[in-house]
Amino acid sequence: MSTGPGRDEGAKRSRTATRRRLLETAAGVFAERGIEGASVGELCAAAGFSRGAFYSNFDSKTDLALAMYEDHVEQLVSRLGEQLERWLTAGASAEEVVVRILEGLSDHTSDTTWHTVRLELLLTARRSPAVREVLAGHRDALVDAVVDALTRVARRQRLRFTVEVADLARMLLATYDGALNARLADGPEGAAEHDVAPAIWLAFTRPEEADGTPPAGRR
Repeated sequence: MSTGPGRDEGAKRSRTATRRRLLETAAGVFAERGIEGASVGELCAAAGFSRGAFYSNFDSKTDLALAMYEDHVEQLVSRLGEQLERWLTAGASAEEVVVRILEGLSDHTSDTTWHTVRLELLLTARRSPAVREVLAGHRDALVDAVVDALTRVARRQRLRFTVEVADLARMLLATYDGALNARLADGPEGAAEHDVAPAIWLAFTRPEEADGTPPAGRR
């Protein structure tokens, strides 16, 4: 039997791949069954692994749900950073870019799976201060990403904010969350969920040349 660094590295890669697979398949199970309702067996079946593979990577279903959501948020933020410059140089209006920013961070409104999972985690957070703290950190990361993106849009369009940019980011995210909730209730035929975002953007930005205010920046 071979031993040594090569074998250890192979085992590490295998465990990483197992963890990745569990993270990728858990969202659908949690969205369908709920965090409490889903069984470890169902989560393992969706990933094609044994219960042993589950418990070698996660302590509980909640542990998996939090790791999965953290991974998802990191991917969304990274993707936003890559896509934003392309949107800005494609000739889209500031309002269109803002809608794309929100859609990107919500993983597009046509897919409510992740929003459903987040609602499940919020319910769990009501009963667990530890979960609440983790979710607050994820929320802060999303707000920071939107702040950075809105600031870049405003600079490119030579606009200034009439409120703190972080407050505007929270308003936009809260409005979008509400629209996604409505979509869950009404189904895909519900009202257009991002119609309000451009109006909010226009209400709280002004051309910076109007009064000589310096170009918008993060506050």
